[in-house]
Amino acid sequence: MDFRQLVPQGKFSEETFKTLSPVFQGEALVKEGRYEEAETKYLEALRSFPKGSGGRFLVYNKLGVLYERLNQIDRAIKIYEKGVGEGSITPFSYQRLSCLHLDAGRPGKALEYCRRGIKSLKKANTNLFQEIYFRFLFHRLKLRGKRLSRSGKG
Repeated sequence: MDFRQLVPQGKFSEETFKTLSPVFQGEALVKEGRYEEAETKYLEALRSFPKGSGGRFLVYNKLGVLYERLNQIDRAIKIYEKGVGEGSITPFSYQRLSCLHLDAGRPGKALEYCRRGIKSLKKANTNLFQEIYFRFLFHRLKLRGKRLSRSGKG
């Protein structure tokens, strides 16, 4: 498949397209259920982006989603945390970390990531509707985490 057909013409330089190509290929492989090959493509893409870049954060999130799909929750948490550790301001990373920690019965960690996710919204490049959406999600996660804490399960 020629991935150039999927992106708007003139929006990406050849170098950028070359760097993003493994990400596009990984996405296609995920859709086909070829998860190991997709992981390989994402890891290849990860090596192409400098630390702290938006491209790395995108790939960390794609890997996290892939590991969640494979029910490799510990790996998903580690990869999202790696992105956050490098400075990701993507609210999605914090939202997923909060959800995964809640599901694992760790409301304290979940609440920590909720707070950090809300703070990330100040720096994130979200539009008004995205910000409202993530604020709503973080609010619901905080309530769930507090309920779990009060019930003594965390």
